[in-house]
Amino acid sequence: MADDSDHYKYADDAIAMLKTVYCRDGADVAVQAAKHMIAAAAALVTCQYGPDEARRVLRIVGKAQGKAS
Repeated sequence: MADDSDHYKYADDAIAMLKTVYCRDGADVAVQAAKHMIAAAAALVTCQYGPDEARRVLRIVGKAQGKAS
């Protein structure tokens, strides 16, 4: 089983990819890429764990967005 550091590495990798897209292609493209990543993650979670878990994940995203505003 993966330890917590592996999970953080995945998040760090996703952030690094978004930073690269932002620097190379600009904010609009980075936002679209982030939206695609969230949609793909929600679809995967739905397939693996069901729609209730996907909704929980999306609520976390929504709360994070509210804190960033």
